[in-house]
Amino acid sequence: MSQNPKYLYYQSAKRFGEGLLDRRSCLMILLAEAKLSGRTAVLPKFVLGAQHNQGSLVESYLIDEYLSIDNLNVPYILEENFFKIYNDVDTNDVLKINDHPFNYDSPVKIVIRILATDNFWNLKKTYDTFKLAKLYHGVGVKFVIPMVEAPVKVKRIGDEILNSLERPTIGLHLRRGDRLNKKLRESMSQSIIIKKMKDFDYNSVFYCTNDKNYKIDQTKFHSHHEFSHLLESITDNYLLFAIEMYVVDNCDISIRTFNDSSPFYNIKDTTEKNYAISNYSMHSSSNRFKKIPLRFVKCYYEDITTDKRKAFVRRRPFLPLLIKVIKWKLKLM
Repeated sequence: MSQNPKYLYYQSAKRFGEGLLDRRSCLMILLAEAKLSGRTAVLPKFVLGAQHNQGSLVESYLIDEYLSIDNLNVPYILEENFFKIYNDVDTNDVLKINDHPFNYDSPVKIVIRILATDNFWNLKKTYDTFKLAKLYHGVGVKFVIPMVEAPVKVKRIGDEILNSLERPTIGLHLRRGDRLNKKLRESMSQSIIIKKMKDFDYNSVFYCTNDKNYKIDQTKFHSHHEFSHLLESITDNYLLFAIEMYVVDNCDISIRTFNDSSPFYNIKDTTEKNYAISNYSMHSSSNRFKKIPLRFVKCYYEDITTDKRKAFVRRRPFLPLLIKVIKWKLKLM
């Protein structure tokens, strides 16, 4: 950290209790703007929603528990350590703004964004910040491997699970919940999943899902339930999810639900490694009309240094979507 650091703080009136990926993406926006402005990021505590954690909220800074940001080379301090610094600074050396861009060469000691919520995606006017944040985060927004890495505990437990699996291994993440539709659900049946895997040479599969009732009853398939000796002390479902994602990321073959479900953590990109069940994004509302490919879809990721990178989410023409909706409605009548 610089001997005379300047700080960037996002002060939110309301905190949303959302999932780990959503909160991580918002943290990346703060870190990206701190990087671009040459400032030390003041990390806020986020709330992870009870809906994904057996009814219990989790408050966390995210770093070290669920992710490591060492690879980003962005200096930071925790919010709890910031207020003493703030109280010692002259008010003339503090710039308070809302969602508009500021001069990154500003000499003021502290820049504070006064925000209504900690949904930092609303900071759409800070375009360059978003471009860098998407490279940090990866999942769901860019065709790149994310820059964030697994923290020590996630890596240690994940590696123990990986070492228990017979190689070659396949990691399979099945997202069965808010983004599920009939065609996608049917494509996740045990018989179809096993049939599609005939394209691969494997001796074991580690699979994970947010559906407690889903199970693949086949000797080569393993879930976290078989590793209770490693996971029995973990009561935080978000931490369990992070460990599962690390395992899927580091299997010899990784298969995920959507084509924008890139690796959760930074890995070495190999073109023969990453696949998806569907050939569309998790973000589209028209997915229920699309057929699921008969084979797993190979996912390619661009070089992170490429200037013009693709985004997963694209604006879709309204008229074709309207026609599809009308046809679907007529079928129901």
